Amino acid sequence: MMASIRQDHPEFVFLTLEEQLTQLAKDGWHQGAVKLYQDAIMRVLEMDLMDPQASQMRLWYDAHRVGSELFHKMLVAEYRPSQRNATERIAVLENVLGFQVDVDNFVQMTRLGFWSERNHTPLLYYLHIDDTKHLRNYVNFAGDVARLMYAKYQVRQERFFGRPSMSMLSDVIDHQLRYYLGKPMIDFVRKQQLTKSNFIGLIHDVCGRRVRYPDAQYHNRGVADASNIKVVLHDYHLEFIFDKQDHLISLWNALEQHHQIEDDGSVRFNQDATQYTLLELQAIANTESFNYANHGGKVHDLLDGEPATRGRNFEPYLRDYAKRQF
Repeated sequence: MMASIRQDHPEFVFLTLEEQLTQLAKDGWHQGAVKLYQDAIMRVLEMDLMDPQASQMRLWYDAHRVGSELFHKMLVAEYRPSQRNATERIAVLENVLGFQVDVDNFVQMTRLGFWSERNHTPLLYYLHIDDTKHLRNYVNFAGDVARLMYAKYQVRQERFFGRPSMSMLSDVIDHQLRYYLGKPMIDFVRKQQLTKSNFIGLIHDVCGRRVRYPDAQYHNRGVADASNIKVVLHDYHLEFIFDKQDHLISLWNALEQHHQIEDDGSVRFNQDATQYTLLELQAIANTESFNYANHGGKVHDLLDGEPATRGRNFEPYLRDYAKRQF
């Protein structure tokens, strides 16, 4: 937990404010985000704290926990709605997280670290939710990312069915960003060992809205009784697939069994299909995926559905292979 970080801890790594600001700019944060972070640090340093260096590093880690309140504010700092600005902010997010397309057409987050190892890896970013406050902040962050992606692909004000005209999502990194956006919530549900009903109740308490149950046809590959259920939050963005035993079905269940640690402590996910069992391939084929549209219909097809079809070359080769098995 963040409260355990102390300056006298043997694993404590302290970065000066100058080092932090230099690193944030190097990571790809825009000027407004760096200034917002600097102002937040200055407010902390003006307080009479027992351990100011540890407090400063707590803020640093909060800026590196994707979807935290601070991370969210940094992403949208000084943002003015427009297609151009939305495209720029999506690029900032993807650059900061170090997204790179590997030889197997899988987007690796090359700056993904383990939260538990953050004292050893202070230059990495983390997909982690600790509690319901974090969860609420993350839902808000995810909704804003979806709106940025919507604005990026909105082409003109002509309307069809009462909605702005859209182009189809056309970038492999934009498409696979959705898998990483879903991961912190998947991890939280697994860590808390929530049943479907408990999860639905928690979401109602946290968001004050009921979940939806869209058709789960594409999440029942190889399931004879088609018993997998799709649950999405009220805004349609974050989704979860539960089987009849209340287990989450997710590509992360499989990928995490085949991860590799790089010298800098970051994580990569093996894409060699021969290393995966049939059950793991089924989880990859039936996985949840974050939705950029906040409803079904044509916009959902263009931003979420059509890019995932075979032949578009936006999906990882491993997932295309997994789909062909069922």
